[in-house]
Amino acid sequence: MKEINSIAEYLDYISEIKFLAKRTYSVGCYTFFRGQANIEWKLTPGLYRSNLFTSESLLLIELQHICPEEFLTNRFETLVKMQHFGLPTRLLDTTTNPLVALYFACKDDHVSEKDGIVYIFPNLPVMWSTSQVVDLIMDFVFECNPSLVYLEGVADISQQKYPLIIKGLISECTRSILHYYTIPAMAVMPAKTNERIEAQDGAFLIFGMNVQNKRSSVNPGTKGRVYYNFKPAEISSPQDICREAEMVLIPSKSKKEILKQLDLVGFNERKLFPDLEHKIQYIIRDVLANRFNGF
Repeated sequence: MKEINSIAEYLDYISEIKFLAKRTYSVGCYTFFRGQANIEWKLTPGLYRSNLFTSESLLLIELQHICPEEFLTNRFETLVKMQHFGLPTRLLDTTTNPLVALYFACKDDHVSEKDGIVYIFPNLPVMWSTSQVVDLIMDFVFECNPSLVYLEGVADISQQKYPLIIKGLISECTRSILHYYTIPAMAVMPAKTNERIEAQDGAFLIFGMNVQNKRSSVNPGTKGRVYYNFKPAEISSPQDICREAEMVLIPSKSKKEILKQLDLVGFNERKLFPDLEHKIQYIIRDVLANRFNGF
């Protein structure tokens, strides 16, 4: 793990990483960064930390029913917006801008005494948010109970909805769907539909699942059907997301100085949180720190 104490050291280290720039109509190749202000925090999305995994679709549907006018976009954008307003989801925020990640690794007054960390995921295969693969995952997120999933039924419907990625015999379709469901973390590039995503060069990891068990039904109406029980994917290290993942340590003693350097080049609360509330907070702190008191 590389330790850095300034923006210059950080950018020198980043520049040594070999970045690729490949694009197709469905997949891009990007490097994602994630900054965390406490090195002890795990790489885990809010839904998986909050013991709400089995209630995922219920949370989403309830919120849509309460505020239908707020969620009129596609399902992925809806999930992003729900997370933005505080709902635990399986999304983990990342960025394509290394300085944005460095800001978040330093900026958290509650853990200023803790070392920060930047995770670097080089050259990830990244899905566009409008791809059929992302739509398939969103169908699960919004419609399925992870503890009782009839995959053959999902395959039958998905074969018609997503012919580019789900095709062949039902058994083949089922295997394809199971593959997509169990990707540990899928990298997704969102549409720039809100100011914060635009300002932060935002991107996301959709966390996947593992099969906990499966069983054959003995009920008269569904006898013989195989039902799957899923659990959250277990990410024990950043290499579970990307084999070439790297980490940069930001010592707690260097956080304040790095934040000053970031402010000088325009990476601050006012820039990264363009809503009025955050702009006001930035101005107040700036005035308190720099006002002239003497005559």
